[in-house]
Amino acid sequence: MVLKYLGLPYVFGANSDRAVDCSAFVQQVFAEVGIKVPRTSRDQWGAFSTVQGAMRQGDLVFFSFGGRQIDHVGIYLGRGVFAHANSYGSRVVIESLDSPYYKRVYRGAKRVEALSAQQP
Repeated sequence: MVLKYLGLPYVFGANSDRAVDCSAFVQQVFAEVGIKVPRTSRDQWGAFSTVQGAMRQGDLVFFSFGGRQIDHVGIYLGRGVFAHANSYGSRVVIESLDSPYYKRVYRGAKRVEALSAQQP
């Protein structure tokens, strides 16, 4: 599901099939499997349980670029990479959580419980 969004333009506040911001990207991907998630990254952070132990595909990864508050979200894909609508690159991309930049601004992962209940 994530792959069809790769390259989709990033526009702050956008939520359409022509452009998205980070939280709209997450919201749209989860909507495709019938799971409603809040609209903003801060609300998404507050809505779900903190991951205990290893992350799994579909977990949400959160970042704080501007200080202490959550201001960015992506979807963990496994093997240390995540997909997100990147404002710097102005598009949806896949990047490594191990990059020095993302390690510095990473704040944690949350699990969308409805998703974990669907896994065998």
